[in-house]
Amino acid sequence: MHIRSTKAAARPSLAAVLPFLAVGLLFLATRTALLLFTVRERDFVMPSVTNDVKEIYSRWYDVLSSGSFPDHDVMWQYPPAAALVILAPALLPFLSYPVAFYWISFAVDCLTFGVLLVAARRRMVADRAAVEAGEAPAPTGRWTWTRSQPWAAWVWTLGVALGGPIAYGRYDLIVTGVAVSGLVVLLGAEHLVGTERVGPSGRRGLAGGLLAFGALLKVWPVLLLLCAGPLRRWREAWAGAVITGSLILLGFWLTMPHALSFLSSQGGRGVEVESIAALPFHVASHHGWNGYVALNYGSMEYIGPHVNLAAKLCLVASALAFGWLVYWRMTARTWHDSTTADAALVAVLLFVVTSRVISPQYMVWMVGLSAVCALNFGPRGTSAMRLPVVLVLAATALSCIEYPYWFDELLNAERGAVLLVTVRNLLLVGAAVIGASRLWRSTRQEPGHDAARTGMRVLVSQAQPGSRARSQEMSAP
Repeated sequence: MHIRSTKAAARPSLAAVLPFLAVGLLFLATRTALLLFTVRERDFVMPSVTNDVKEIYSRWYDVLSSGSFPDHDVMWQYPPAAALVILAPALLPFLSYPVAFYWISFAVDCLTFGVLLVAARRRMVADRAAVEAGEAPAPTGRWTWTRSQPWAAWVWTLGVALGGPIAYGRYDLIVTGVAVSGLVVLLGAEHLVGTERVGPSGRRGLAGGLLAFGALLKVWPVLLLLCAGPLRRWREAWAGAVITGSLILLGFWLTMPHALSFLSSQGGRGVEVESIAALPFHVASHHGWNGYVALNYGSMEYIGPHVNLAAKLCLVASALAFGWLVYWRMTARTWHDSTTADAALVAVLLFVVTSRVISPQYMVWMVGLSAVCALNFGPRGTSAMRLPVVLVLAATALSCIEYPYWFDELLNAERGAVLLVTVRNLLLVGAAVIGASRLWRSTRQEPGHDAARTGMRVLVSQAQPGSRARSQEMSAP
């Protein structure tokens, strides 16, 4: 089944249009609020979450404008393409630097919402065509209403809003928008890349290029390339990523000194107060532990006995998580059309929960990946990430309370703040463990099992004795 075969679908009914109108109105309302809380922040009695833009990004802007990276600043820990984001407010010279940054974040937010909305619409048209052609059973009972819901747009709209104004007060939303666009193109859920003249190989190469660009903005999108699909898809996406990444790196290396200084900027990181590894030190600080909290590498971290050991254990845990992902990737038997997005969410969750730092802006990464997973929700969807997505949204809401409202209390290890951040972290751990378990089971089923049950396409990665690994597409009869 191919999406292009559904172009002649009938005009949507009012019932099909209303969910899109509802999510669009909610997006407009919540983003208006986010803009007000950032652009007009001084008019509201609330803690500031935009100091990074007003003080740090603007300082970096001055240095980058001179043609060099701020490698002397320990807070500069980002790949070279991050300079493009920091310099982007120059596109709006009639606004102050902070206000221009907020409007650019809003523009990327709108573009990401549009990508997800169009992808959801195309997926729903394809689902309806499959039902009308008898290729899949019509949803009945409690599933009927889910057919017309653009779940991806709902998740993005709610998730970013639950995270609060910090979404526009950091550049992580911009990185997430690039990563989401790359994943959507890779999934083939829409034709935003153009017309049918752009074939699957071209779309996969473009997706790899977008993910490489995202990784050069902030490293984490490189994990998504590990989830790029069966062998043929994997090669094409990585080819696009290598070409794009090499050209971008070469351009920065030739034009700006110290473009690769970020590679050595993470060695001195400690244990940030919001991370999972910080919990023992929150407790120990009330029982005679001789340590303290200080600003280190741009975040509030614990300094003192045994902190280095905890940081090293985090690195070991991240290495084990990566090893599990590689082993899963090499042994996966069945590749559903939702597996790429599901694996991307699991990969980022695993690395967040094992990280030495869990900053509140990280939540937007997982919200974006959750939204891509939601493209495969609904009665015919094969995504196994429904519960992990709910847990991510709940954790995002708690993060908005923890920072900035209870952050001072957390720095003092007060009981309520520590309990709040612990519950948030437990939700993330639960999402990671449940997601990893479901991802493992969903790719261990016999090829074609789910296709026969749901009518969805399954991408099967298989190897035959004496032959190279190959990929094939299977459709239910």
